[in-house]
Amino acid sequence: MYLTDQHRTIVTSVRTGVDMVEPEALGPLLRRLRLTADMTLEQLATAAGVTDRTLSDLERGASRGARASTIDAIADALGIAAAERSTLAAAARAGRKRGSAATAQALPMPAPFTDFTGRNAELTHIRIRVGSGPVDSACPIVLINGEPGIGKTSLAVQAATQLAPRFPDGQFFVDLRGLAEHPLSPEALLTQLIQAVDPATGSFPPRLADVTAAWRSVSKDKRIIIVLDNAANEAQVRAAMPAHGPALVIVTSRRLLSGLESVERVVLSPLPEQEAVALLTQITADRPAEETELRELARLCAHLPLAIRVAGNRLASRPGKTAGGLLARMSDEQHRLAVLSADESGVSAAFSLSYDQLSDDGRRLFRRLSLAYGSTCGAAIAAVVAPQSVTEAEDALDELIELGLLQEAENNRVKFHDLLRLYAELRLREDDDTHAVSAARARLRNWLLDTAIVAGRWYEPDNTAPQPELRLAVIDSPAAAKAWLTAEAENWFGALSEAAELGEHQRVVDVAESLHWFSDHWLDWGRWHEVFALSSEAASRLCDDRLQATHLGYLSWAHNFCLAEYDTATRFAERAFFFARRAGDRQQMAWARMYQAWALLAQDHHREALEPARESVEHFAAAGDRAGLPQALIGLGNVLRALSRHQEALDAIERALTLVTDPRTAPRDSIAYFTMISARAHAAHVYVHLQQWEKAVDAVTTALQPHETPIPFRHRIRLLEQRAEAYQQLGENTPARDDLETILRLQEAADDDAGAERTRTRLQHLPA
Repeated sequence: MYLTDQHRTIVTSVRTGVDMVEPEALGPLLRRLRLTADMTLEQLATAAGVTDRTLSDLERGASRGARASTIDAIADALGIAAAERSTLAAAARAGRKRGSAATAQALPMPAPFTDFTGRNAELTHIRIRVGSGPVDSACPIVLINGEPGIGKTSLAVQAATQLAPRFPDGQFFVDLRGLAEHPLSPEALLTQLIQAVDPATGSFPPRLADVTAAWRSVSKDKRIIIVLDNAANEAQVRAAMPAHGPALVIVTSRRLLSGLESVERVVLSPLPEQEAVALLTQITADRPAEETELRELARLCAHLPLAIRVAGNRLASRPGKTAGGLLARMSDEQHRLAVLSADESGVSAAFSLSYDQLSDDGRRLFRRLSLAYGSTCGAAIAAVVAPQSVTEAEDALDELIELGLLQEAENNRVKFHDLLRLYAELRLREDDDTHAVSAARARLRNWLLDTAIVAGRWYEPDNTAPQPELRLAVIDSPAAAKAWLTAEAENWFGALSEAAELGEHQRVVDVAESLHWFSDHWLDWGRWHEVFALSSEAASRLCDDRLQATHLGYLSWAHNFCLAEYDTATRFAERAFFFARRAGDRQQMAWARMYQAWALLAQDHHREALEPARESVEHFAAAGDRAGLPQALIGLGNVLRALSRHQEALDAIERALTLVTDPRTAPRDSIAYFTMISARAHAAHVYVHLQQWEKAVDAVTTALQPHETPIPFRHRIRLLEQRAEAYQQLGENTPARDDLETILRLQEAADDDAGAERTRTRLQHLPA
C-alpha cells in the first residue's frame, strides 16, 4: 500500500526545506559550544556518556533532536553557563518537534552551512543543467568528485537547498558509507529510500530485483531530490536512479566512479584564493584580523575548505588566540597537520579514510611520492621511488587518483597539494623503515641527475661521448631532452640542491656543466642563476681554479641574460677572470672578459666595455678557440657600434664571418651556423644605423636561408625586424608587411603579447 493524499500532504509540508536553514538549529549550536570548550567529539562523548555516533548525528543534522536527559548530560560535560544550557535545551525541543513525524522525517537533508562561501560557478552550472528542461522532464545525475576535505557534501547540500522549490515532493539525504568496511548495500539503500519517500509502503522480499521494482514504482513522477553522499561504487548509484521522471540525484564521492554513464560531473578543486579568504573571513567574523594574515592562513590550508573551517573555528572559538599566533603555529610544517586535526572531523582524519582504502602498493607509493622534489611528477618517478615497473606504477597512480589522494595534472602527470604532501610525509615517517626511505631518496636523486646529464648533453655541439644507459626515460633527440628537462625542472633542481647539501660537489659540477649549453634554449626559466651558484660553490669546495672560473662565468651569464642584473654579472665576471688567470687558462680568461664586456655594454658603459672586449679577442686567439673567437669579435663589434665607430664594428663582424665560413678556421658546424646568423644580424643592425638599406636586406636574407637547424625565436624576430625596417626605408612596403606579419604570427604563437602589440602598431602605421 502506498501513501494516501493526506499522507502526501504531510510529507510535502515537512520536506519543503524551509526549516532546514534556521540559524539556531541544534547541530550548529552544539558544534560551536563543543569547539568553544576545546573538546573533540570523542572527548565530549566520553564525558557525557553518549556514543560518538549520537553526537555526530546531532551536529550534522541527521538527528534533529535529543532526549532532555541526553542534553542535560551534554551540557554538564561542556560545563556551560545557565543561559547557554537553556539555549541548547530549547534547540533540542525545537528539533524534537520538527522530528515528531518520524517516518516523514526519515533521511533528512542536513542543514546547509550558514556561512557557505564560494563555489558560485559550480552552483550555477548545476542549476543551469538541472533547470534547462521543462519542469517535469528528467534531470541529469549530478556527480560531485574531489579529494578529501574539498567540500563535496556541503556543495551537494547547498545545491539541493537552492533547488528545493523546483522539487516540492521532498529532499532526502543518504550516507552511503563509501569508506566504511561495509558500505551501504543497494538493497539497504533502496529500502531506506522507499520507506522515506512512501512510509505507507508494505513489506516486500529483500531481493534486489523486488526492491528495485518497488523503488521505481514509489519514485515514479516524484519531483524529489536525493543526495547520495560518499558513494563507494557505481552499483549504489545505479540502484537509486529512478527509471524515469523528474527526480534529481546528486552524488558525492571521493572515487571517480568512472563506470557511471550519463552523469553530469562536477570535479572540485581547492577554492580560489579570493573565495578561500572570504570563507575564512566569514568564519572569523567576530575576530578581526589583517587581510594579509587571513590570506596566508588560507594558503597554509592549501585553500582546502575543511582545513579552512578547522583553522577558522580554532580562531573563532578561542578568545585568547590571535590570527598571528595561529599563523605562527601553522607556519611550522611539522606542526601544521596537528593544528588542523583537532578531532575525527579534522584534516588528517579525512585523509586517513581514503588512505585506509588503498592497497598495500597504493599506500607505499602514496608515502614515497612525498620524496619527490617538485609539485608534480610522472609515472617514471613513481616507479623509481616504489620501486616497481612503470606499468605497476601507473596502476598504483590510478588507484590514488580514484580515491582523491592525487590529482591529475597536465601532460600525464600527477600532483597533490601541500597538506596531502605533509600527510604523506607523516605516514612515511610512521610506516616506512628509515633505511628503505634513504635508499628510495638516493635512487630518486641519482636517477634525476643521471637523466639530466644525458638530456643536457643533447645540446652540446657535436657531442659524441657515449651516453650512460637510461632507465625509465627515452631521450633520443634534442626535443625529447628539452621536454624532459622542462617538465622535471622542479625535480632535477631539487635533486641538485640536495646533492649540494650532501657535499656531492663533483656531481653538482657535472650536472651544471652538462646543462650550460641547454640553458641558452630556456632563458626564461628563472633559476639558472641558482644552478650555477650551486656549481660555483661546488667548484670552490673542490679547490679547482679552472672550474671556479668556468662556473662563475656561467653565473655571470645567467645574471646578465636571464635576470638583467648587470652589476652582479660584472662582479661574477671579474671573479671568473681572477681564477682563470690564476689557473693560467687563456680560454676561461677570454670567456670571463667577454661576459664582463656584455654586462658593461648592457649598462651603456660603452667605453668601459671596450677594453675587456678587446682582451677577450686576444685571449681567444691565443688559446686557438675557434668557437669563442668569432663570438668575441661580434661582441667587440657591438661595443664599437655603440661608440659610433661603425666601420670598425663592421670590420670586426666581417672578420667573424670569415672565420666561421672558412673550413680552416670554422668551429663545429652547429656553432658556425648560429655564429653566422648572429654575425649577419649584428651586421644588418649596423647597416640599418648607417642607412645602407640594401646591404641590410642582403645580410638578413642570407642569414634566413633554409637550414636543417631552425633559427631560435629571438634571433629570427630580430632579423625580420631589421629587414622590415630596411624594406620600408626602401619604399618596398609589401615585403615589409610580409615580414611584420610573419613576426606577428611568431609572437602570437609564443604568447608574446607585448611584442605582438608593438608589431600590430607598426603594421597599422605602414603605408599600403
